[in-house]
Order: sequence, then C-alpha cells, then structure tokens
Amino acid sequence: MLKHPHTIKTDEISAQLNTNLQNGLTGEEVQGRLAQYGENRLEEKTGISPWAILASQFSNIITVLLLGATAISLLLGDYVEAVAIMVVIVLNATFGFITEYRAEQAMEALKKMVTATAKVVRDSKLQEINAEHLVPGDVLVLEEGDQVTADARLVEAENLATVEASLTGESQPVDKKTAVLEKENLPVGDRVNMVYMGTMVVRGIGRAVVTATGKDTEIGHVSTLLEQTGAGQTPLEKRMADLGRTLAFLSLAIAALMAVVGIAMGRPVIEVLETAIALAIAAVPEGLPAVSTITLAIGMTRMARQNAIIRRLPAVETLGSTTVICTDKTGTLTENEMTLEHIWLGGRAIQVTGTGYKPEGDFLAGEQREQVQGDLELFLMAGALASNASVNKNDTGQWDVVGDPTEGALVVAAMKGGFNPENARRSGYKELKEIPFNSDEKRMAVYYQMPDGKTMVMSKGAPGVIMESCSAMLKDGIPVPLDQEIWRQVEEANDQLAHRGLRVLAVAYRHVQSVQEEPYRDLILIGLAGIMDPPREEAKQAIAEAARAGIRTIMITGDQPETASAIGSRLGLAQGNIVHGSSLHAMSKMELSDELAHASIFARVNPKDKLNIVDALQEQGAIVAMTGDGVNDAPALKEADIGIAMGQEGTVVAKEAADMVLQDDNFATIIKAVKEGRVIFDNITKFIHYLFSCNLSEILLIFVTLLMGVPLPLVALQILWLNLVTDVFPALSLGWEPAEKGIMDRPPRDPSRAILTNRFKLRLLIQGIVLALGTLASYLLTLNATGNLTEARTVAFATLAVVQLFHIFNVRHGGVIKLDRSLFSNPYMWGAIVLVLALQALAIYQPLLNRVLQTVPLNMSDIMIVLITTIASILIIQVMNRFKFLYDPA
Repeated sequence: MLKHPHTIKTDEISAQLNTNLQNGLTGEEVQGRLAQYGENRLEEKTGISPWAILASQFSNIITVLLLGATAISLLLGDYVEAVAIMVVIVLNATFGFITEYRAEQAMEALKKMVTATAKVVRDSKLQEINAEHLVPGDVLVLEEGDQVTADARLVEAENLATVEASLTGESQPVDKKTAVLEKENLPVGDRVNMVYMGTMVVRGIGRAVVTATGKDTEIGHVSTLLEQTGAGQTPLEKRMADLGRTLAFLSLAIAALMAVVGIAMGRPVIEVLETAIALAIAAVPEGLPAVSTITLAIGMTRMARQNAIIRRLPAVETLGSTTVICTDKTGTLTENEMTLEHIWLGGRAIQVTGTGYKPEGDFLAGEQREQVQGDLELFLMAGALASNASVNKNDTGQWDVVGDPTEGALVVAAMKGGFNPENARRSGYKELKEIPFNSDEKRMAVYYQMPDGKTMVMSKGAPGVIMESCSAMLKDGIPVPLDQEIWRQVEEANDQLAHRGLRVLAVAYRHVQSVQEEPYRDLILIGLAGIMDPPREEAKQAIAEAARAGIRTIMITGDQPETASAIGSRLGLAQGNIVHGSSLHAMSKMELSDELAHASIFARVNPKDKLNIVDALQEQGAIVAMTGDGVNDAPALKEADIGIAMGQEGTVVAKEAADMVLQDDNFATIIKAVKEGRVIFDNITKFIHYLFSCNLSEILLIFVTLLMGVPLPLVALQILWLNLVTDVFPALSLGWEPAEKGIMDRPPRDPSRAILTNRFKLRLLIQGIVLALGTLASYLLTLNATGNLTEARTVAFATLAVVQLFHIFNVRHGGVIKLDRSLFSNPYMWGAIVLVLALQALAIYQPLLNRVLQTVPLNMSDIMIVLITTIASILIIQVMNRFKFLYDPA
C-alpha cells in the first residue's frame, strides 16, 4: 500500500495501485470491525457495576459464614434458626444480582452502521456498487451530496469540496485539488488532494483512485486505536476494589480474633464459633452493593432528565471527580452551523444577530437596528443569489442547509433580511449562467435577469481575489472609485474580521448587457461578510462555572489555530500558548506534560495527538473527561476516564466509545452532570458513613460483652435482621439527598484520596463507640432489673435498631441537625424511618417473628429505656460533631 499517496503524481498512482488490488481489506471488513467494537463496548459499558467488585470480594465469604452458622444451628437442633439463616442466604444472593439500569433504548439506532454505495468506473463503465466491495485501484466518481466510501487520491477535481468534520474536527469545507503535495507527514486536514472515507462531498465533482480500504483507511486507523486503547477502571471502581479487599480481610480477621479470645476465656467452642461468625457477618455491610448501585442509578435517572444518557454507571460518580475536560470545538463548544455574524459595507460595520440556520435575527449598527434597504439589501440579495445552498425546515422543525455550509450562512442571512432566494427564483429572478467556484481562483459568479428586465452579474470569493476584479466600491448607494485609500480600508476591515477567527468573503456586482461579458471585470465591491461557526451561548457560562469548581477546560480541535483562538477567546478560555499539531508531533512525553501546564488550546491535531494529550494528563494524576462527536474523537473518548459523545451530531463510533451521550449536544449539560456526580459521591460517602458506623457499633457491642463475660446481647439472626432489613432502607434513602450548599464552589476531590481516610475512620470509631455504649447501657439496665435474658436482648435489639435509625441525622448536612426546611428536604428518608419503625415493631410484637428472632413484646418501662438511651446517644454525637477536626476538609 502506498505510504504517502498525496505525494504521488496522478499519472503514476493508478499503475502503482494495480499491484495492490489483492492486499487491502474491504469496506465491509472495516464496518464489521467498528460494529463489532460497538457491540463489545456496549456490553462492556452496561455490564457490571463497581459495587459488584465489592460483592465479588466478600459476598462469597458472607455466604460461607452464613452456611457455617446454619450448620451450627442444625448441630444444636435449632431448626427454626437454620431455616431463617437459609432465607437470609437467598436474600443475600438476590441483592447480589441487583445491578445498574440500562439506558440502551436510546442507543438502539446506534448499534449498526449503514451500508453505503459507491459510484466507480470499472471496465470503462460507470457502476454503482456496495462500498464493501471497493478495492485499492478502483476509480471513485464523486458528486455533490455523495459520501466518500474509501480513502482515495484525486485525479480530477472541479470545484470539489468536502466536509471532514467527523474525521478532522474542522467545520469548514475543504477545497480539493489534484496537485502533488511535497511534504509527507502532513495532517489529514492539509492533504487537499485526498478524500477520506466517512466524509461528505458538499460541492463540485471529481474522480479519485482508491488508495486504502478497511483497516488501512484513516477511519480504519481509528478502529485500530480503539482496539488498542484500554478502558481502565474509574476512580470509584478502584476505591471500591480497595474497600472490598479491606472488608473481606476484616471479616475474616474478626472471626479469627473472636475465636481466639473466646477459647482463651474458656467459653464453649460452639458458642465461640457462633459468636465469631455473627461478628464477621456484622463487619460487612451486606446491603452496600445493592444500595450503592441503586444510588448510582438514581443519579443516572436525574441526568437523563437533563439530556445526559449514562451508558455505564461508574461514569455517574466519575464526573464528580473530574479535574480536566478536554473538549472538541466543532459541534461541542460551537453550534456546528456556519453563521454570518458581521457585514462590512463601505466603512460601516453591521452585526447580524441570531446563530445557526434558523432564519431569525436583526441587523445592528452599534446599538441601533439597521433597516434592510439600500446597500445592505443589495449585499444580502447578491450573496444569496451567488450561492447554491438551500435552507429548509425538516420534519422535526429544525432548519437544515443542503449544500456548502458557508453558502448556507449567506442564504440564512438574506432570509433574516426578508429575501428568500428560492421564492425569488420563482418570482422574476431568472438565473442565466453560472461560473462555478474554482478552488484555485477562489471565486465564483452568476448572471441573473432581474425582475426589471436588467441583467446583473454577482460574484463572491476571497477578498483579495474579488478586489483585484473591482474598480469601485459601493458607499451609500454610490459607486466610489477604488483608490489606494479605499483599498487600505477594505484590507484593514478584512484583517480585523480575520483576526476574530471569521471566514471572510467579499461580495461584488455589476450591471451587464449580456452573459457574454467578462464576469470579473470592473466589478463594484458591495462589502465583506464575516462567517463563523459560532460558540454556543451557554458554553461560556458553563466553562466559567467549571473553573469555579476547579475544573480546567482544554480545547482540542482539528481546526486552524486562528479559528480556535477566536472561539477560545469568546468562550473565556485561558489562551496561553496555542499548540499546533505539527509542534505536538515533535514533542516528547515530558515536553508535552510541560506544555499542558500552560496551554489550553491545541489546534490542527489528529486522533493520536488526542490520545497522547489524555494520557499525559492522566499521568499527571488528572481525572479526564473527553468530549467529542467525530470518528476522530473515538479513541480518546475510550481512553479518557469518562468519554462524552454528542447525541445529535455525533457519529455512531463516537457514541459507542463514550460513557455518556449528550442528547442536546450542549456543553453546559456536562457541568450539570458534573454537579450530579458530586452529589452522588457525597451521598455514597453518607451511606458508607451510616452503614459502617452502624455495623461497627454491633461489633463493639458484642466484643465488649464478650470481654465482660456477660451473655451476648444479640443473637445471630438479630444481627442479620439489623444488617439486611433495618440498615438498608435508611441507607437507600440517602441516595435521594439533595445537593449540599456550595457543592460547585469547591475543588474536585483528590483522585488518589481513599474513601476511608484517617479522620473518616476516627469519626466512624467514635460514633460506633457511642452507639454501642448506649445500647450496652440499655441491655445491662434491663438485665440487672429483670434478670430476663430474652427481654434484655429484645431491649438491646430495639435500642440498637432505633439509635441506628436516627443516626441518619448525624450523617446529613455535615453531621449537624438543622431545624429548618432542610430537615424535610428528603421525603424518602422519612418514609424509610416510618417503614423501619413498623418492621421493628413487627419483629418485637409479632408472635412468629418473636420465635424466629428470639424476641418478646416490650412493656412501657422497656420502651422508655430504649427512648432515653437513643436520645442520649444522638445528643452526644451531635455535641461531638461540632468538633470540626473530626471531619475531612471539603
């Protein structure tokens, strides 16, 4: 296969390619590779939750421990307890199968790529074949509106232009030519004598010899990068893996320790084993995987309501820890709709409002609205009639451009001014002749017979080229000779518009007698048009909000540096150095890492560059979110900690590679999702706090009574009841906790920071001690007063359940109970409180559960002991919560 076909002369390329007809993969193979990648990625994205990592670490251990407890109960002849424990095993297994909700209904249309056709010349005949049958050496015939179905070297090009945004990220059409390009290592966007698979012809005709199909195309290279790019664990998955290993080790260590202590103190072996198993079970919060997965799913549902479709649950939390957003420009920060923004008419600057293809907007001279008449009316009419694009409303009510997007911008501007070229052509404006746009001359002209019967030639093109054909400039309706001073004014206006990142076109006209007159002679310059793919209105605010939240935004685009700089400036991006792709290629990893410290814009980059940037940021410890919509973005989307694809303008491959898809293609939606991610992690921390402190109180309670030599205050099934019933519902309700005040004014979490920090562990220990001592007090008081072990155990069982239930207020709002509206901001929490109190009442007063759980109904004095010890424990923790040294910094 030719290494650099753009450097080969057109009369040599076919002969050289004929020797390669049998070597290339077909288009069917590359589509198959991408489709298979999509299916594999789909399965990967919607498979197992990070909390299944926890389950894999200790669910088997818990099952073994429960089976051990069952065996002991059978040996002791306690068949009721044995059956009850088996029921617990079934419930525990059921919780293990609770995984994430899937959002794949929104992705059904994205699973397969559409099979395209290609027009080729074979055996001197024009044929239309399936693109999958193309081979190197075929001659493609290209026309306006065609999708390019292979990489090919142009041998003929007449006014040919293609849109390569899906591959390079550049929004403007690329003019094509057949000339040999001397440099070998040119970026894809600069190989103007090549056309590439997946791009679209928007103007002109041409023929091209296929140079690559399948894996050898630029899209094929992207496919290879996708296959080589690994999808690493998210920060949450890494933390959960560590936590799972810790809990698994802890449960076994507690069981072993209790066995050793019990035997050393002379306790019966059976009692020691039963106690050890109960403590090991208490050490692990069995409901954590299910509660956590459901909490993540709650966040996913909230995001879906805000047009963010999550394809992998860990992405919900990963967003909350994002430190850098690497974003594509076209279609992500911008509208991906070319818009005429500024008009220069004979020294007057006119701003055109409204963005995109919707023909609504005004013309402003300063603060004053400009009437569409005179020079402005002529400018809009000439620009629209000298364009072949059409603007129409589609079935969904959106406005689309058919043809060159730049010409579409001229047509939309004319429609804003009340001139519709389609209607005009049906009512007196008759096109007589067109001189097509020529990419070498950079101009075009069209002859029209006007409604008054006169003939006019209208021309548009590059300002320098059009001015060479002009002898005058229109000013206030009067042609003024184009002298040196006026020429200087026009050049100055052109430079000002260009420096703002606008694509500048000049529009001129002349009255003629017939179409035989020279079109590019003695033209009268009407004015200049400044056209740009404008930034999204909400993107600037979103970038500013991200900055306040400590999140850095970096623009990575295939567009020209001047355009990228202009968009970056308008969006408020820190400019710093603007790194060109050619410079990026020559950098070492260390040099790139240094450059990333002060560069926020990377222009003219290729897919491999994006991967390198993401990798360099991750090596620095950043949590990277990568946004994009094109095929060229897919490898970086997969490599990033979270890939974010555009749902409307995004390609199939980009969507399949992403963790999240934005249905509205709105950068601001990312920031909303980041906020939701922070809320989710806060809530995860809250229920870990709640579950661990509650379970620790059970361990401490049993351990202390074991050392004291008194009967155990809880039996095994009571511990299981507390873990699987009483604890789960309050913890689950914490998933609906609203955002804490100022959540987006704090920096992202340190990616290397563990969930269980030292201060977090200290807080859990202190609170676990208080809960355990309160329960121990109620147990000993009742045991000493009544001498009834079953009644004392029931009081301890009730106290621990109630004190743990109301302990939920110690983990909300920084641990401080606020007597304001925030107390009722989570109705699910109050529902959980009522439900758990009802279940606990059943456990104490329902005869069947009395037998299973070894409880007895409590009298009023028992209930008072429960309430007093509960209130005292909560108040003590509230007092200690005022000591901020127990809390980690936000």
